[in-house]
Amino acid sequence: MRTHRFFFVFFALLACVVQAQAPVPVAERVVTHRDQTTRVTLFSNRTVVVTIREDNEQGFVRRTTLDTDSFMVYLNALQTDAEALGEAPVSSQVDTFHSEVILTLHVGPDAPRLLHFSPMAVVSLPLARIMGALDDLETQVLEASPSAEELRTWAPRKGDRVQLFNSAYAVVVEVGDDGTLVIEHEETFIREIVPAGSRDQVILHVVERDR
Repeated sequence: MRTHRFFFVFFALLACVVQAQAPVPVAERVVTHRDQTTRVTLFSNRTVVVTIREDNEQGFVRRTTLDTDSFMVYLNALQTDAEALGEAPVSSQVDTFHSEVILTLHVGPDAPRLLHFSPMAVVSLPLARIMGALDDLETQVLEASPSAEELRTWAPRKGDRVQLFNSAYAVVVEVGDDGTLVIEHEETFIREIVPAGSRDQVILHVVERDR
């Protein structure tokens, strides 16, 4: 029965994406500590977004896309733990004046379900597992290369101009059948070979795409 419910939720999420032509949240956590707010959101299109704001000004946004298998593991875990939350997942609330957690679950019974609690609160095991899953997703995003998501959807062509991690600029002069790139540095005209699996370790940003 649990498996059937899981797939019902999964296909319901897919239906929402099709109807809205945009990804919908699966789970979202907002943690506020003094003047800093950290938001981590898992979307139905497998994207995880982390936003950090300080003094109400957005200072950091980074995202990554999970592979399908990883997304299904997180979705299944979140659904299972959301079903096991019960009516009182926070058993001992602690007052923390400058800190708060707001958790929104779009899976499980009574979705969307909104929970407010202190980071110091005593929580049930299912809620602790949900928090752990979101911790893990946040860590994956923060540790990912800042260019990985952009380069994931980049189809390089000769003439594309890129910025490198050393702040220099280069132009793609050759694209191999296996995805290997040959780039030419603009100032030195030195040519560098970039294997397909190393693009996000060399290239920071695609500045201009050849048309």
